[in-house]
Amino acid sequence: MKKGFTLIEVVLTLSIIGVIAAITIPTMIHETNKKATIEQLKKSAATLNQAIYNATITSGQVEGWSWSTDEGIARIMQNTITPRLNVGYMCSGSTSTNSHCSYAVRGVDGDVQDINTMFQAKTRVLLNDGSLVAFTDANSFLNADRDDSDPDAGDIDKPTGSNCNWGGNSKTLCGVFMVDVNGNKKPNVVGKDVFYYGLYLSGAVLPYGANEGDEFIEENCTAGSSGKTCAAKITRNGWDVCYSNCGDGISEYPVKF
Repeated sequence: MKKGFTLIEVVLTLSIIGVIAAITIPTMIHETNKKATIEQLKKSAATLNQAIYNATITSGQVEGWSWSTDEGIARIMQNTITPRLNVGYMCSGSTSTNSHCSYAVRGVDGDVQDINTMFQAKTRVLLNDGSLVAFTDANSFLNADRDDSDPDAGDIDKPTGSNCNWGGNSKTLCGVFMVDVNGNKKPNVVGKDVFYYGLYLSGAVLPYGANEGDEFIEENCTAGSSGKTCAAKITRNGWDVCYSNCGDGISEYPVKF
């Protein structure tokens, strides 16, 4: 009667297990990361909407806030929005040596920017759940993507209505939130752990670009793009991402979780 296993059988079995693990573990990690990120996205949307709703009760409608100057934007974040968030740490003053508040963020297109160039220190806060929330007005956000030497180079498509002080259209974009769902922890990539939400004249906080339709969302969340409408792409797809056979007019999601 044969007792136990031969060395060849053991090695063969371990090899098979290794191959199966190599195939399944990355998929499991991807799915876990994706689900965790999407849940955080849902939480961020709810948190920001509740904060803005509470702010309008005490500070009036969004259109009446101080949108005209940088200092006004800082005051909106510090005095109107931040008190309605569960803040663990406020970024202020010089943040050049503060890795929690100042770090590089990479777009889907590979372009790397320090968040200092887009969001003032006084408009960034770390929440107790570990996420970082930054805020700016719509025009500053859009102008940060513009190349003055070549007006058509590298520009994110400008959505309709980008100044909160005119128009009266409830879909007018007033401000933009950047949410890094895990703060300064890697990967710090737009569309992967960094996402954008628009604050609209109506007082609603929606994934940036959600008011602009499918074409705008696609152009700004596809391979080689800025990735700034990827939160909108996820919500449009039923809070999920698609990597193949996505249907007419829908491109594959540009990053892997």
